[in-house]
Amino acid sequence: MKRSIVQLMLFMAGILLCCSLPAQEKPGKKAPVFKMQEFHQRGGLPNVFYKIKTQRQIRIGYIGGSITEAKDGWRDLTFSWFRLNFPKTAFYQVNATIGGTGSDLGVFRMEHDVFTGKPDLLFVEFAVNDDGFTRENVLRSMEGLIRKTWAAFPNTDICLVYTTAEKFCPDLVNGKPHPASEAMEELARHYGIPSIHVGMEIARLYAQGKLVLSADPSENEHTIVFTKDRTHPLSESGHPLYANVVVKYLDKMSKKANKTVHQLPLSYIQDNWQGAKMIDISQTELQGKWTKLSGDNPIVQQFSEFMPTVYQAKPGASMKFKFKGKVLGFYDCIGPDAGTIEISVDGKKQEKCRFDRFCSYNRKNSFFIDGLEDGPHEVEVRVLDTKIDKAAILSLRGTVISDPARYEGLDWFPANVMIVGELLK
Repeated sequence: MKRSIVQLMLFMAGILLCCSLPAQEKPGKKAPVFKMQEFHQRGGLPNVFYKIKTQRQIRIGYIGGSITEAKDGWRDLTFSWFRLNFPKTAFYQVNATIGGTGSDLGVFRMEHDVFTGKPDLLFVEFAVNDDGFTRENVLRSMEGLIRKTWAAFPNTDICLVYTTAEKFCPDLVNGKPHPASEAMEELARHYGIPSIHVGMEIARLYAQGKLVLSADPSENEHTIVFTKDRTHPLSESGHPLYANVVVKYLDKMSKKANKTVHQLPLSYIQDNWQGAKMIDISQTELQGKWTKLSGDNPIVQQFSEFMPTVYQAKPGASMKFKFKGKVLGFYDCIGPDAGTIEISVDGKKQEKCRFDRFCSYNRKNSFFIDGLEDGPHEVEVRVLDTKIDKAAILSLRGTVISDPARYEGLDWFPANVMIVGELLK
């Protein structure tokens, strides 16, 4: 009888102990994300570690969006890892990151922004910025990026890095990777490219109740705060977590070092964007008021690293050209002076406003024309004089116009035409 009472008391104490545990702790340990594999070595990074042993100078490249662009972020931290762990080697960084852009623009930027730096290793990070792209679109642009790289530099190693954001973490906790990273994984398997899903560490800490996805760090002194804006990791907390995951697997891959030529297998999809081309505006037929901005222009001074030439077109100005293919886009600057353009492709017209709620400052941007069939096309772009309620657009972000003169312009500032195909004369 006494034994039964003791057993009952122990049983009740166990129930009370379980109930007293933090709410997130128990389910967190069982979350599907703990069973997911965050690293796939595949072919590894044999060339770069072989070169570190045999060469004096190494170039590490990064292409991605604002998460990788961030100063003192995972990019700088992982670059520092190379410098600290191999102090006898001189490392140079090729920074080809542009905030707010995805792999669709990235594949067009490879020749100018990446290949001129001749990287021995290229990190590619577009998982968050490719959110909303279809699987097919991610495959087309990312495969084009991979094939371009190895066609030009067959000894350059590639590593895919998948970051995350607050809205993706609940799915990660439940074992559901983001569709963009899943599409990229298809290509990583096909080409034998290593991949690191740094977002899984964030999801695991979140599932355990050890991390807050978005908050004010000053109000959470005893908890890890990942981000303040739901997307961009904090340099003092989120980015070190990312970098720690990457360098853990860099150290593992450093054990395999040999000279390898990356052969291009058959394409994973036939209509990939390996043939993506940037066309200078001067190669088109220009009419009306066009000006090639000089080197002392603030826009050129700000963006010359990625946009060697920028043009300014006034309302009434037009551009005409012909091309053969099915992908058409434009690489331009948008800001306070931006207006509206009309694009006509084979006689079908559409308008595109180049002013948005972030246009209180100038920034690099791009857009594509959807629904084109493969074949020859005639294109005409005309700058309109359509009035825009810029104050109302900016108010969506809480911005108030204090200097109306800055916003009087209705111009277009293109840098390049983007096509997959051939420009026709």
